[in-house]
Amino acid sequence: MKQSISLNAKLRWPDVKDHYVVLYEGHVIGNVHRSGDSWSWSISVPMGLPDWSVGNAASLHDGIKALGNAWAAILKSTSAERLQRAWDLERAAETRNTGFESNI
Repeated sequence: MKQSISLNAKLRWPDVKDHYVVLYEGHVIGNVHRSGDSWSWSISVPMGLPDWSVGNAASLHDGIKALGNAWAAILKSTSAERLQRAWDLERAAETRNTGFESNI
């Protein structure tokens, strides 16, 4: 049985209507944005990723679907421990960036 995953997409910036971040369980896992006449998508989590974790699609919907299929394959091939290390690294980077921004 194929396991379904739930992704959410939201605008990266409120005034830019063609760039979306994609979230999985509260973590930003990638983005989809207009690139000329097509939409580029990519998974961007802090760990080594295969070449097929980026691509192009004809529409926003197709880009989110392609990213979701790639993410499902990554989840299937990545141990829970490795994914947790990626989330820990993401959290550490966010903490560092927040501290940096408050010092400006």
